[in-house]
Amino acid sequence: MTEAVIVSTARTPIGKAYRGGLNDTPGAALGGHAIRHALARSGLDGGEIEDVVMGCAMQEG
Repeated sequence: MTEAVIVSTARTPIGKAYRGGLNDTPGAALGGHAIRHALARSGLDGGEIEDVVMGCAMQEG
């Protein structure tokens, strides 16, 4: 990669670790939701995206 461009961002909601309303929601489902909406906001076609960088802070709650 010789050039990087940020076209959109999104984040998942914050919930109570192991007790909140998102307790039974898999991380992949939350990540997919964030990606879908970031792509929609960007106005780009999904085929134009070459790489996606995702991160996770305090994964264990």
